[in-house]
Amino acid sequence: MVGLNFLATAALLAQGALASPAPVAKRGEGIHLLNCRPFGGAGVSQTWISIVVYCANDSDCSSLGYSPPANNVCVKGTSTSSEHYHTWEGSSQSCTFPTGVTFSWNIPSSAQSQPNYSSVGSGSNGYRSFAGFKDDHVNGLSYNYHSCEKIYYYI
Repeated sequence: MVGLNFLATAALLAQGALASPAPVAKRGEGIHLLNCRPFGGAGVSQTWISIVVYCANDSDCSSLGYSPPANNVCVKGTSTSSEHYHTWEGSSQSCTFPTGVTFSWNIPSSAQSQPNYSSVGSGSNGYRSFAGFKDDHVNGLSYNYHSCEKIYYYI
């Protein structure tokens, strides 16, 4: 019986009746709001930073260890203490990338009390609008000797 199923499948493949799976589509643009802690060690900056990162392919921003090019990073705030990360919520905000493009958003002050992946409004880069979501605080990309935790993302 197994031999017959194999032969039937082989015949269908030869005739082109069974198509191979379609390639995985490239995800669209994404913008991530992250808090980053220093890796540590002698001679390494001990400054905590909050950054906005643009990814032409959003799945890159979700790749562990991905390090975005400097033109795709906007530093929103720095601190010498992790207790003083930038506050993303509660007011209209924006950040201008080195390319001159500005991304703007308005996250409700109650957004961190929502479940992960909940909608937290929208954002815009002047070219198009993005839907915003609370992220899961998982460590994500690295930037300039910092390990970053995802706070919000826009797709």
